[in-house]
Amino acid sequence: MVDRRWLVIVTLGWMAMIAARSAVAIESGEQLLLWMLMQQLWLICGSLQAVRQASVLRWDRKDLGKGVLIGVGLFAAIVLINLTTISCLRLVFSEVQVQQWLMREQTGVQMLLSIKNAAKFWLAAVSITIGASVSEELFFRGAILKAFCHVMPTKWAVFLGALAFAGVHFYLVQFIPVLVSGIILGVLFVKSNNLVSTMAAHATVNTLALVAHIL
Repeated sequence: MVDRRWLVIVTLGWMAMIAARSAVAIESGEQLLLWMLMQQLWLICGSLQAVRQASVLRWDRKDLGKGVLIGVGLFAAIVLINLTTISCLRLVFSEVQVQQWLMREQTGVQMLLSIKNAAKFWLAAVSITIGASVSEELFFRGAILKAFCHVMPTKWAVFLGALAFAGVHFYLVQFIPVLVSGIILGVLFVKSNNLVSTMAAHATVNTLALVAHIL
């Protein structure tokens, strides 16, 4: 059972952080990294409190391996969906407009990869791959989806949880790929009831995306 009081607290706190961040001019990768770490720490601590009685986090090597394999397949699917989405947008909007949207969505990663200090760079890499996966899975699948499942049919809970997941990323071009990712991760969580599987899948996707971005 999800502690709804803690779910409300962590949600409102995160929304306040997002609002504060949007009001502050972030001029360097180091500043962006600090904001990311604060948000991830808040989500992890708050979500752990929200799901502490839900039994959704347990070590299982089989679930871990399954998550990695699903993550590889999910990454391939995301690439295909991204290419399809971009092609469709180019039929409606100009090449320049679509490119501007893509560049805007990739600004954060570019800023983090521009960090010169080696220790901070690797900290940013860990934040992108592991930190984001752990914090977002605890919140969106462990707390949000689990809470939704108690008040509505599972298929609607998965979809609405995925919609919330895609919405907070504030993407336009990549909205559909993130939505699909949220649905697949939601289904994986419903079937396993173990966040280790979704964290592994999410971290695999983020790691492969980061490597592809660097290369």
